[in-house]
Amino acid sequence: MGWYRLHLRGRFRALIFAVEKLADCWDQIMILAKAHWQETEMYRHGQPFCPEFSRYDAYDKAGWLFQYTARVDGQLVGYATMYLVPSMHTQQLIATEDTWFLLPEYRKGRNAIRFYNYVQDDLFKRGAVEVIMTAKMTNAAGRILEYLGFKQVAKQYSKQITDGQPSRKCL
Repeated sequence: MGWYRLHLRGRFRALIFAVEKLADCWDQIMILAKAHWQETEMYRHGQPFCPEFSRYDAYDKAGWLFQYTARVDGQLVGYATMYLVPSMHTQQLIATEDTWFLLPEYRKGRNAIRFYNYVQDDLFKRGAVEVIMTAKMTNAAGRILEYLGFKQVAKQYSKQITDGQPSRKCL
């Protein structure tokens, strides 16, 4: 667990980072995930937002998923979901981001940098030799990652193949 003093609304509060079991925080994450989807996944808005707990839980139970949280006064203000698995190409442990989000009001100062550092430090302690993060075109995540020593190694492209109707319904 890591914590930092945070000045917010005229008083100091603790911003606490932790690794939590997915099942213990799933409902809280889903509240933030909807805001995250609206902010960063505009190119997918023809698709339904419907993460399935059972799929994430299977990865968690297999020991491949690590759920990081950022809290203030017990309230979830950010999360990062990371996969830690052996590379299919090198057989070494690599960490790959599923999602990373911090509410806009908590992105001030060095909070995002501290959260990224907490996550990557924990992953390296678990044996990761590489951490792979994404940066959407809609925010400053790429600048932060470069500041932290990450290198841009690829560009990702998306093409929607749909008639505007979701290919499956959310359950």
